Amino acid sequence: MRPPWLPLENVVDAVAAGRWWDAIAIDGELGRRTVVHYRAAGRAGPIICDPQGPILRVYFLVPLGTADRWAEAGSISLGQCCYVVLNGNTGADALGIHWLSPPRCQPPEPLVQPRMLRTALMKARATP
Repeated sequence: MRPPWLPLENVVDAVAAGRWWDAIAIDGELGRRTVVHYRAAGRAGPIICDPQGPILRVYFLVPLGTADRWAEAGSISLGQCCYVVLNGNTGADALGIHWLSPPRCQPPEPLVQPRMLRTALMKARATP
């Protein structure tokens, strides 16, 4: 069973944030380092990478309402009226938009935990 918000297989589509989840976007090397620190803590949750813009951007899908309370340097919170481009193929190659940590396709759908993401981001900012 696929999460209802995940595009169909082999479809890349813009999905509205603020409906099933909010998102935290982190650019470039800071985004990569944040993923490393988040995973090192043994955490999972849907994380997608868009390498196709002017700079690589990583999106962490977090529980609804997180965007309203998020104020961390080096990141952008995306809630209602924002969109995140998602790849319906959870095993897509790294050339295009791809999942670094794919969503689980069975309930319950765990999202990235904001408190743990905040800790990982702080560690990533402190890493040269």
